[in-house]
Amino acid sequence: MATLPTTTNEITAEWMTEALRGSGTIDADVSVTEVLTDAANVGVGFMGEVATVGVKYDGDAGDAPTQMVAKFATQSPEIKTMMHPTRVFEREHRFYEQLGSVTPVRTPDAYHVTCNTSGEPLEEEYMLLLEDLGGLVLGDQVAGVSPEQAESSLVGLARHHAAFWDAKGLENAPFVPPINGVLNKAGQGIYEASLPGFKEVFAGALLPEMVPVADAYTANHPQLLDRLKAMPNTLVHFDYRADNLFFEPDDGSVVVIDWQAISVGGGAADVGYFIGQNLSTSDRRAHEDALLHSYHDTLLQNGVTGYDYDTFFQDYRLGLVYGWVIPVFAVGSLDASSERAVALWTNVIERVQDAIFQHNAQEFIS
Repeated sequence: MATLPTTTNEITAEWMTEALRGSGTIDADVSVTEVLTDAANVGVGFMGEVATVGVKYDGDAGDAPTQMVAKFATQSPEIKTMMHPTRVFEREHRFYEQLGSVTPVRTPDAYHVTCNTSGEPLEEEYMLLLEDLGGLVLGDQVAGVSPEQAESSLVGLARHHAAFWDAKGLENAPFVPPINGVLNKAGQGIYEASLPGFKEVFAGALLPEMVPVADAYTANHPQLLDRLKAMPNTLVHFDYRADNLFFEPDDGSVVVIDWQAISVGGGAADVGYFIGQNLSTSDRRAHEDALLHSYHDTLLQNGVTGYDYDTFFQDYRLGLVYGWVIPVFAVGSLDASSERAVALWTNVIERVQDAIFQHNAQEFIS
């Protein structure tokens, strides 16, 4: 096969032809004649590069996409070495290879997946060509999702969780770590290192009563993960938030992206994180009960048994307080010059604190 591109500018018509033929996206008698890129549509970040690319064909390409998203893992040797133990790139790429067709929640169509792994991080190769979701409505975590979007998100999440309930279908997915494994427990050190800066940057948003809880959280991080693992296990997205969700304009159904953090553990981790941080406080308080029942009812409708609502609600409370780790983590990569980033995390902090104290979830922090 033609040389695997490592950046958008390296995608050639020859490589794209072979990639799309290999996935069955185009027939053997169809060729890509041109790959169209725009520097303005290339996003480069800590974890890699994402870009929208256009494609022109020679021959009858049928329904083959004329625009798609190319996603590259970082090429920085230092970052690759640092991220290698987390297996975040492998998790997402293997998800599209093996699990994306199993989950009932809609995910972007994958037109090509390169996932070559080895014991040496510098020898690993990753690349995705995914469906462009530009025609859908992207969630907005700053503003918060609407109650209707929240319900759609939770119904889709419940269907996804039900499909993998009791870790069904994950027997041959060693790339998905346990939620309380070494990778996630390493977050204790990140939290401890990030907390002083977090308290300085967001002093104005931090409630006085939250300060001792935030301080005690460091020592409690491992036991919270152990509690999440002790719940009924499923495939947890572990970053289920508005900025990773799209909504179909016709029926409002959810489409989910960014599967790098998937883990095996309690689905309430996703529910607490989503509800506690992605609705405005007023919307959460007004609609929380209905949303929780909608999620739980959907689990039951999709075959889950032995998980009553009261047990789920207690698990949800734990998910709320575990979610506190996320805004503290975020300060380590916060761009203080970005008004959206500052507004995002300020809103998240205010929302999750309100949810934690309303439900006395701080009691899980000893």
